[in-house]
Amino acid sequence: MNLRLKFLTGTALICAALPAYAQDAVPSQRDDGSNGEIVVTGIRKSLQDAIQTKKRADSIVDVISAEDVGKLADSNVAESLSRLPGVTVDHQFGEGEQLSIAGVEPALNRLTIDGHSVASADWGGNPSDRSSRSFNYSLLSPTIISQAVVYKTPEARLQEGAIGASVDIVTRKPLDLAPNTVALTGGGEYNSRAKRGSFRGSALYSWHNADDTIGFLGAVNYDKEQLSRAGSAVYWYRTGDALLDRYAKDTNGNIIYGADGRVTSGPTLNGQLPNAAMIADFSKARVASFLAREFFKQERERIGFSGALQVRPADNLTLTGTALVIRGNYDNLSNSEYTYGYEGSLLQSATYANGMVTSATFSGITSGNGATGQLDTNFRRTRVKNDSLTLMVDWKPGDWVITANFGGTRASGGKDPEYLLDFRTKQGFTSGTNGKETYVNWQYPASDPSRWLSNYTALGGENQTEAAVRAANGGNPFFGRQIGGITFAEKTRDKELFGQADVARAVNLGPINKILFGARFASHTNSNTTVGGATFTNRNFTLADLNPYVLDSNLYDGLGVSGNGTPYATLDADAIRATLEKYGNINVSRGLSKDQYFHVKETIVSGYVQANFEAGRFRGNIGGRYVFTRDQSQFYVQSGGVFAPTQVTTDDNRFLPAANLIFQAGENVMLRASAAKVMARPRYSDLAGSLSLDDTTRSGSGGNPDLKPYAATNFGLSAEWYFAPASYISGEVFYRDVSNYIGNQVEDNVSLTNTVTGRTLIYSISRPVNGGKAKVTGFSLTANANLFWGFGIQSNYTFTDADTGSPTGLPYLSRDTFTIVPYFEKGPFQARVSFNRRSKYFYRFGRQQSQDYTDGYSQLDASISYNITDKLQVSASASNLLDETYYQYSSDPRFPTAVYKNGRVYSLSASFRM
Repeated sequence: MNLRLKFLTGTALICAALPAYAQDAVPSQRDDGSNGEIVVTGIRKSLQDAIQTKKRADSIVDVISAEDVGKLADSNVAESLSRLPGVTVDHQFGEGEQLSIAGVEPALNRLTIDGHSVASADWGGNPSDRSSRSFNYSLLSPTIISQAVVYKTPEARLQEGAIGASVDIVTRKPLDLAPNTVALTGGGEYNSRAKRGSFRGSALYSWHNADDTIGFLGAVNYDKEQLSRAGSAVYWYRTGDALLDRYAKDTNGNIIYGADGRVTSGPTLNGQLPNAAMIADFSKARVASFLAREFFKQERERIGFSGALQVRPADNLTLTGTALVIRGNYDNLSNSEYTYGYEGSLLQSATYANGMVTSATFSGITSGNGATGQLDTNFRRTRVKNDSLTLMVDWKPGDWVITANFGGTRASGGKDPEYLLDFRTKQGFTSGTNGKETYVNWQYPASDPSRWLSNYTALGGENQTEAAVRAANGGNPFFGRQIGGITFAEKTRDKELFGQADVARAVNLGPINKILFGARFASHTNSNTTVGGATFTNRNFTLADLNPYVLDSNLYDGLGVSGNGTPYATLDADAIRATLEKYGNINVSRGLSKDQYFHVKETIVSGYVQANFEAGRFRGNIGGRYVFTRDQSQFYVQSGGVFAPTQVTTDDNRFLPAANLIFQAGENVMLRASAAKVMARPRYSDLAGSLSLDDTTRSGSGGNPDLKPYAATNFGLSAEWYFAPASYISGEVFYRDVSNYIGNQVEDNVSLTNTVTGRTLIYSISRPVNGGKAKVTGFSLTANANLFWGFGIQSNYTFTDADTGSPTGLPYLSRDTFTIVPYFEKGPFQARVSFNRRSKYFYRFGRQQSQDYTDGYSQLDASISYNITDKLQVSASASNLLDETYYQYSSDPRFPTAVYKNGRVYSLSASFRM
């Protein structure tokens, strides 16, 4: 579908939602009995609040209010934001955790809370980008939010650091609420695949005195949810030439053919002994090596506190102190059972068609050591912490407005620890893929635990001579085999101290009516450490000796999984730990994993000047922001097995101009245009990744402390028509010209000093480098209409395209996203249905430069609520009603890499407000 057709289709879909008489619609209202005043409440009130913020904005923004966050079946703010045009989330674990905006990956967007940075750390085990500057939205409860504003075009006064967009969460403040405001919510939810329920609840109290000179607000929230994700995966696609070992070959390694042109013996292909042409075709066909059955179970338990204290000692001075404390328990159990589908010497037969090996049969190992498959069982104990303290000053001496924001934020996360235990099997099997369907059939059912052997039992022992083992074994080598270990992995620490001051003054300088200027200082540190561990045994045992259990066979329904590879036998968390303790003759700590360590200390100093102007129907702003960034990257250089600590300091200076122009084309029609230069800083791990150097081959790989920030020139145009209360139509066009894009490649002629050998040489280094370019072009169409008889609709469509010179495009960019939210609100009853669809997107480069994609994903949610009284409301909601399949593939949709389902979630709650 070409761009013009997409635009016309999107326009038709949006316009179809708007009957000609929508201008005459009347918002749902109630008479509160006070002097006949009409008060708008509920969904329409939230829409009006969001629309007023959008309408008054001095740039292109989209807004959600607290009502939007709380009323739909959203577990966090990211899910609510994903209903805005151009905003998408990834649903790998069912719950959206990070935002992509305007086609730009999560790492290149920013989150602030009340205008200040917030530290972030992840729970470990999540394949999302832990080392980036993105925020895990699953930690952020809707309880604290007044509004969330997505700045799609910048102003000079706004913090730098985003190419896509910046999201600012505006929290509730006591002097903005009625005194003695109380909000209580409690209820439960149930996950259809986990088959377990859990409790969620929150409480808020806000008070201020009659003179509005002092107030405080406190809110707590408790949130527990169950995740139970089953699926299939392919860890590596090879080609059929890796499976030809059993054919007889001559001294030059060429396959020998008989007089009839076929091989004389060996595996059959498509039911016959192959000729040269068949072998040539088979050699190029892709085969699913390491075809897995997976299970992941997690109980996410979060408790948060947010508080605010406001003091107004004078009419023109307000002091606000805020605190945000989050504690998360993300303990999780995961296991995967997978084949070793690549050993050509074991191949018995195979079928293939259209470049795909649909089935391959391998014999088992009947004597000697070896394995044909593996079962990994992991339990991760994880704790995520996030703390922020701020002091905000708002002072208005005369015609001046002086604001300041000081504070600190810190976060930590990671595996604390991770218990790993794995097994091997020797049995034969048949496996293959056929599009989204995958097949694994073992010689014996995978539910038979006696076929899964300890590493020592399957592979035999060998002398373990590493220093840590010798130290634990009286100075002697240990004859045995590693069966797993206990590691403290990917422990992230993120911290920032900041101070900011902003000054504004109304002036009368021709069209310029306000001057703004200010400065900001931040000292930020981010680090990653892993302490490795290993457990060794010289004792024979099998899974059957360890009190295993068999997974529920229904877990794999609807996933295209067949064969006796499911359900399979496995262990729970207690059994994993007990096995390591019982059978581990030697447990060692390998100390700091220097090849995974990095630490970045970043100092940021910025200042800006901005002028707001108004002339007739025109208004807007123009200004510039100067930014200085100093990065001190600490990491290890490894050469010849020796590690040397290394530190590199780099500076970056840049000026970022920004301009926004707004034309009031009519009483309710706004036209906006924006142009700005923006930046986003590199990932911490790219700056300080461990560097490995070989002075003999003059080659190496690792991070790059000399990376410059991503840079882009952003343009935006929008037209907005506010044609009725709680209703508007808007169209937006955006363009991002990105330079300095960071990508991994081999860089030649790099002069480096090897801190291990002390030599300065010219190397060829595989590492992240600047220099990539991308042009992102797109448009959004939005229509929110308050219709008739209590009905209304919210809808939007976004098209995004990227020109990168690569067929993959940009990570996380979906060309098409569409959202439609019809709602009904009349009297005490409210109901909404939300449908969201995003098209496929590039995910990452996998093994052998496989281009991995996530297929299109749809989300259908629904909610209803009823006001029993003005203060008491009951609500029911459901999310992921379609039980959508999360499908990832390698280069072509016929080659799956991951197929998951996360289940439907149902919830019931009651809310009390006064």
